[in-house]
Amino acid sequence: MRYLENKERSTEILRLALPLMARQLAAFHPLSYALWYEHCAGMNPDLSRVLDSRLTSNTALTEADVWRLYAQHIAARDMEAFERLQLQLRNLLEDTAQSAATASTQAAEFGHSLEGHAEVLANPQAPEKIREVVADMLAGTRKMQSVTQDLSANLRARTNEVNALTESLRRAQSEALLDSLTGLKNRRGLERAVEDLLREPPGLHGSALLLADIDHFKVVNDTYGHVLGDKVIRAVAHVLRSSIKGRDVAARLGGEEFAILLPQTSLTGAAAVAEQIRGTVEKGRICRPDGNESIGQVTLSVGVAIARPGDTLEALLERADAAMYAAKRAGRNRISVAGDTAVSVTAAFQS
Repeated sequence: MRYLENKERSTEILRLALPLMARQLAAFHPLSYALWYEHCAGMNPDLSRVLDSRLTSNTALTEADVWRLYAQHIAARDMEAFERLQLQLRNLLEDTAQSAATASTQAAEFGHSLEGHAEVLANPQAPEKIREVVADMLAGTRKMQSVTQDLSANLRARTNEVNALTESLRRAQSEALLDSLTGLKNRRGLERAVEDLLREPPGLHGSALLLADIDHFKVVNDTYGHVLGDKVIRAVAHVLRSSIKGRDVAARLGGEEFAILLPQTSLTGAAAVAEQIRGTVEKGRICRPDGNESIGQVTLSVGVAIARPGDTLEALLERADAAMYAAKRAGRNRISVAGDTAVSVTAAFQS
């Protein structure tokens, strides 16, 4: 979503939004601000009804509430806008194709007319007949000139419209499918990647999903603040982005939770990628903005699941989530593979 308010108007919206944000349990971050910005700006009536109800009942928004409301009332709307732009572009191209087809038909008719006149003029004709044929040819020529000029003008206008719609589509797709903090796919972006995968055999079957969660992230936020917390999230996202290739997809699902989709990847291969990511994050150090102090070690707990025949993304996420929590119960900073019983496998890589 692109906000078009000027600096003065956005400053006023910020003045109204901040006290409302301060009453919530959720942190001050871009998604939370987007909710209250749109509410205070009066640009999202459905969202405002929900927020007004929460304010009236004095029920503070949690982080989970913020992510849910953002997905329902902002991300979903942006996805709808993207799909509307796609439809507009398709209709525009179909209309242009129809205009070209009409011009082609008229050109063919003009060609047949010229052939008929050529046959007539191939034989001796009276002057009156010749004048009649020439007049008809001139009229046909003027008509074709008009058709050609109209088509040319139409194509120029449509080219400009297509270029504008294409740019709008690019922006809308970016806003609808990407996480604003990290640049990774968001939940909807991951869902769209799975939808694309399902269109081709063998679909999701045989693909791997990693679910990673930053250990003790709340402690980082509470101790160092949300600005540094965001820095940690971006650093982990950078590791994920650097660890994937080809059709692999890295996504931020919300808060400190990430997903990595590895199409047609074996359990051994997926576990190796998970361990590479875990180890790289463990070795990294995040410094405070003044550069004088590291916040200490950042670690991940990672669950690994392999898609079974007929699996949906939700089923795969559920098994990967169970494996991730098994890794946390086993002590954190490790990977665990989903199965009948999730088993920690980090030790196998370290031995």
